[in-house]
Amino acid sequence: MNLRQLVTFVRIVEEGSFNKAAQRLHATQSGLSMQIRNLEEDLGVALLERSARGVTPTRAGRLFYRRAAAILHDVDQARSEMRQIDRDVAGPLRVGLMPTFTRGLLAPVIQGFLRDYPSVELSVTEAYSALLTDMVLAEETDFAIVPTVTPPDGVSATHLGTDPEMLLIRPGGSVPHLAPIRLADLGPLKLVLAARGNARRDAIEAALIQQGLPIETIIDMDAMIATLEFVAQSDFITILPATVAAKDIPGTERWVHPLADPPLTVSYSVIQPAARALSPAASLFLERLRKEYTASQDRWSDLIGAPRRDLHGQV
Repeated sequence: MNLRQLVTFVRIVEEGSFNKAAQRLHATQSGLSMQIRNLEEDLGVALLERSARGVTPTRAGRLFYRRAAAILHDVDQARSEMRQIDRDVAGPLRVGLMPTFTRGLLAPVIQGFLRDYPSVELSVTEAYSALLTDMVLAEETDFAIVPTVTPPDGVSATHLGTDPEMLLIRPGGSVPHLAPIRLADLGPLKLVLAARGNARRDAIEAALIQQGLPIETIIDMDAMIATLEFVAQSDFITILPATVAAKDIPGTERWVHPLADPPLTVSYSVIQPAARALSPAASLFLERLRKEYTASQDRWSDLIGAPRRDLHGQV
């Protein structure tokens, strides 16, 4: 058994296809088949099942995939650490963030990070969870932050934290700014939400249906700035995490209300390629994002008395 065989096996499982794995590895299908055959003979078990729909791991293959991905992750970590000995933190850093984090936290993090590590070539992509997950799978970004869901093969996830969801509405309502509000008290709801398929949208809509709340209309809008501007100028409302709503604490353009009876929350995870370790630059940048996120939660706790959750989601 060697590292090349492990890389081949992991890529085939992640792609679900010998052909796609061969393209990704710039190799031939026959060469990959030979490596897998030798690996299965070495281990004494079948690792993959072929069908018209593609390639899937056997029970043994799924167990071996987790082991192989962990080994490749550790090797990548060791390689990265050795390369950084006696060197400054430098090189490309690709980060994927949902709009919640670009609006709520990103600016101070970038400012301090680039001041301390000017040799890092930073690239930030703002997108929703489905696209960010695809980018991580394709190794087009070092890590991304998305709502917590079960990650696909090829992606590892680490819990970041949990945010209370907030109602945002134009100023002037009967309930004071920053005071809790019940959606059931608002009558038929006129909502602006991200389109279906977005993890948060699906969770919010499921909660509304479960509570039996009347909905007059929902506008699908995959545009954070446009959503905020529209809410400020109309009688539509939106539901957004506390992290992104922090910019509206002054209450000049929009009022913010914690949702009550029942509250809604959203959990976040850091996702990255399962077989790759974070570079020193990525680790340092992520740590600063964590600290800024925790500080944001502390500010909300001071304002509305909400229990702050730590980075493991515990109160």
